[in-house]
Amino acid sequence: MFAISRRRLVLGSAGLLAAGALAQNLLGRAALAAPDAAPTPGNFLAVSRALTGMPLPDPQLAQRLYQALLPRFPQLNPLLDALATLLQRHDVQDGAALQRQLAQHAAPLTHLYHALISGWYLGVIGDADRPECIAFENIVSYQLVRDSLTPPSYCPGEPNFWVRPPQKESNHV
Repeated sequence: MFAISRRRLVLGSAGLLAAGALAQNLLGRAALAAPDAAPTPGNFLAVSRALTGMPLPDPQLAQRLYQALLPRFPQLNPLLDALATLLQRHDVQDGAALQRQLAQHAAPLTHLYHALISGWYLGVIGDADRPECIAFENIVSYQLVRDSLTPPSYCPGEPNFWVRPPQKESNHV
C-alpha cells in the first residue's frame, strides 16, 4: 500500500491547482491570439437578407454558414454575385417561379441556393448522407416565430432560461 502524508497531499493538490490555472491562462491567451476568420462579404449578406427577409440576419450564423460553404463551393463569391443578380430580377416570394429560373442556370447556382436556404432555415448544410449542423437556436425558422414558440428541446424553458431567477408568485393556493 502506498502511504502519503497530509502535507504531501496538500502540497501536491496545490501544485496541480497552480499548474491547471497556469495552463488555462496560457491556453486562453493562445485562443485570443488566434487570427479571426475572414469577414463575411457584403454579397453574401445581401443574398442572405433577400432569402431570409430579415434586415440583419444573425452575424455569427452568417459567419459560420459562409465558412462552411467555402470548401463546398470553390467559386463561392462569383456564384453569390450571380445569385444576387437573379434575385434582383425575380421576386423571391414566388418560390415556384424562382425555382424555374434556377433550373435554367448551372447546377452549382441551384445547389448554392438550396444550401443557403437549408443553412439559414434549418441550420444544416450538406448532402443527406453527410449533413453538417452549423446552428440550432438562432436559425431563421425560430427567429420568425420566437414570440410564440421556442426551439424544441428537452429543456422546459426557452434557451438560457436558467440565467434569470424564477418569478415569485404572489398568490399561493
